[in-house]
Amino acid sequence: MANVPHDSWETVRWNVEGVTQAEPIKVGVVGLGYFGSHHARHYAAHPGAHLVAVADVDAGRACKASEAYGAEAFASHRDLIGRVDAASITVPTSMQHQVASELIDAGIDLFVEKPIAADVPAATDLVARAAQRGTRLQVGHIERYAPAFRALRDRVGAPRLIECARRASWSGRALDVDVVLDLMIHDIDLVLTLARAPVASVAASGVSVVTQRNDVVEARVTFDNGIVATLAASRVAPAAERSIAVTESGRRLVANLAAPELTILTAEGGTVAAERIVLPASDNLAAEIDAFLVSVRTRTPPPVDGRAGLDALKLAEAILAAIAAGQDRRVISAHGVESR
Repeated sequence: MANVPHDSWETVRWNVEGVTQAEPIKVGVVGLGYFGSHHARHYAAHPGAHLVAVADVDAGRACKASEAYGAEAFASHRDLIGRVDAASITVPTSMQHQVASELIDAGIDLFVEKPIAADVPAATDLVARAAQRGTRLQVGHIERYAPAFRALRDRVGAPRLIECARRASWSGRALDVDVVLDLMIHDIDLVLTLARAPVASVAASGVSVVTQRNDVVEARVTFDNGIVATLAASRVAPAAERSIAVTESGRRLVANLAAPELTILTAEGGTVAAERIVLPASDNLAAEIDAFLVSVRTRTPPPVDGRAGLDALKLAEAILAAIAAGQDRRVISAHGVESR
């Protein structure tokens, strides 16, 4: 078993020279549910940010956040215009395009929680608006910042098979979307990051258990370079699981995203040697917030930009289409997928 020092793996830090001496970025949060409340907490504690406004259609939620963090409370996202330079959008997926598009048009840099939008046309529009307006657009694919995934990504050489499992017990949240957009979207982004090639075909099946949408889904994605990825997601599981495994010639790497730890199994002379790497715990949302604020301050692209969010949503829609069709569905590769 190996313990890895905290500074030995890549992380996003608020360490751009001079940024902490500059005026804090005026930020806001739209949507004060489970995720939004955590965004507000992180901004309020961040040396590079000044949380000046929070908005929610639920006045009680907005007032609670206002009292906790000293921000002004509003009922509408439009009230943030003219008050903030950047904002997190953590509203239900079905509302994201309306909220985000209006704030982008107002010149506000945005951190939009995953998925980037409810459908590909809406996501495409947000990416185009941000490019035209010159605003930063970051998408909340939080597992990119997980220590175990970073350790895995840095060690993978030539993957042939990628296996993802993401299971959670029933929470009653995110009822406006399928489990593909609720949970599997995380692993879709990770798979695209590792495969770095256009998608060739998709097969999938799904089952409704509690909601009228798919609550359990399994998918198989084949890429043009021969890599095959399998993804399993459930929001009605008896126990939580977040793992991703990569098999390449002579070895297998298994990342436990929750622990976090990475196990590397290597073939040696007819036997298999196992190395377990224990990684330091990390606040992945804090890393995302850091990345977003650095992007806003330096006017550089965020690590997970709107195009990455759009690519993930395109593959998610292909998986949903394959479920609906009950058979393999050929898909057109998304521009830039191989570089993610």
